[in-house]
Amino acid sequence: MSLRSRCSTALMLALAVSAVLIVTTAAPVAAHTGLESSQPSDGQVVVEPVASISLTFNRPVEPAGDGFTVSQGPGPQFLPDSLSSADNRVWRLHFDTPLGNGVYEVSWRVAAEDGHVVEGTFGFTVDVPVAESPAESSTDSATDPPAEPPDSNAVTGDVVEESPTGTSAAVDSDDGSTTPATTPQAGEETPTVAAEAPSPTTAPGGTAPAESGATSEDGPPRQARRSPGATGAERLAEALRIVGLLATLTIVGGFAFATFVVRSEPSERARVHRVLFVSGIALVAAAVATALTQAVVIEDDWSAVVSMDAISDALAAPFGIAVGLRVLGGLVVFGLARPRVPHSNRNRFRTLGLIGAALVIVSYSFDGHTVTEGPRLLHAAANATHVTAAAVWSGGLVLLADLLRRRRGDAGLVGPLMRFSQLASVSLVLAGVAGTVMALLVMDRFADLWSTGWGRLLIAKVALVALAAVIGGRNRWVHMPAAAQHVSLQAQPLVQQRLFRAVSIEAAVLVAAGVVTAFLVGASAL
Repeated sequence: MSLRSRCSTALMLALAVSAVLIVTTAAPVAAHTGLESSQPSDGQVVVEPVASISLTFNRPVEPAGDGFTVSQGPGPQFLPDSLSSADNRVWRLHFDTPLGNGVYEVSWRVAAEDGHVVEGTFGFTVDVPVAESPAESSTDSATDPPAEPPDSNAVTGDVVEESPTGTSAAVDSDDGSTTPATTPQAGEETPTVAAEAPSPTTAPGGTAPAESGATSEDGPPRQARRSPGATGAERLAEALRIVGLLATLTIVGGFAFATFVVRSEPSERARVHRVLFVSGIALVAAAVATALTQAVVIEDDWSAVVSMDAISDALAAPFGIAVGLRVLGGLVVFGLARPRVPHSNRNRFRTLGLIGAALVIVSYSFDGHTVTEGPRLLHAAANATHVTAAAVWSGGLVLLADLLRRRRGDAGLVGPLMRFSQLASVSLVLAGVAGTVMALLVMDRFADLWSTGWGRLLIAKVALVALAAVIGGRNRWVHMPAAAQHVSLQAQPLVQQRLFRAVSIEAAVLVAAGVVTAFLVGASAL
């Protein structure tokens, strides 16, 4: 069977496996990290003061930054007086002064197990029924004047008794001239008294949004801390993910390229070692910087970059394992490929290179959606296969383009071209099957492809990979046979020039797909 027939058969097999997976996993596989319920619930009208708010998440989370804040109207945000949780899934917000009448919005910001920061809001209304006004009783008994002063004194006493500050001057006043001032008249004086001395049953009233439920009895309200500049940390984190992923593709692809494609050419292998050396440095630097940036993203404050507690919190999740594996793998590659180190022992290079590449590949099983979506082992295996296959194809293609650029017109390129073509064909099939499995594990429903940012990024990535596959197919079945046929003719340089142009375009498309993948790893699938 020819290579073309084997590739066609492999592609058909991959499509068949993908179809079976789609049919057998049509039901939702796993829910994404998010808020499951709350008490009070979104939109609920509560008829009694609220001393605590409960938020239930579908998976364990940790507060990120301010974590939970409550606001009333367009005013400032305030923090709860205390938080409590027994399992990191149910979080309770406690307020020393219960929330009184008003419309409230609760904002939550938490870090999931996969390192993603998830946030959202919900609202509720507190509407405590007001007791029957004593003024109505006074109106009913207007025919009995002697009874009015006792009624007035009783109303004043009730108001003062509810007030935490206690305005005793009004109570002590028995002068008939002052009685009308302290007696509610058609509800006109009651708001004034409540505003001056908010009671636990009415505070914070709608007339005093600054005195929200986060007010502490021991001091002024604690306003929520926000760092506007910290949002730039998310952009920096995305840039670092791009650097780290491109370094990963180069390391794994370079190792495969040196081992299988240019295995018999010492000069070419030495050049690949230099590329691996730079890539190892880039991966280690990106991993360390990513850990610091993650602390800033979680705390929503740039000062977290120098806080050991914030950095420890960022590395406590599986994300910390991913960072450690990348640093260790990058150091192995760096030490293996550094200049002035003899590389005559090919077995040593293969062994250490395989260890370094394996550490880097496995690190992606502790980062992103792999941590939380679907069966853990299945998703981890699919992720490792996908990363390996994509890196062998894309990273090796970049090195192949460099090889064609430097040795244009060299008839000895036919051998490396044929070996890489076979390697890339197998990688394409494995990447397609593993990528399909991962997509099915992350998606709850097919509509996620166009209704979520993650789905739209996935569509963009698939489109880029498909374009690269078409270009690669043309290279394999048009340009490469032409290069082999004209190996001894003067047309060889022209044929190789066309092949170099096509390979360069294919490599550029796959690099773009790698950039999209970096965004995809950090995107929410909600």
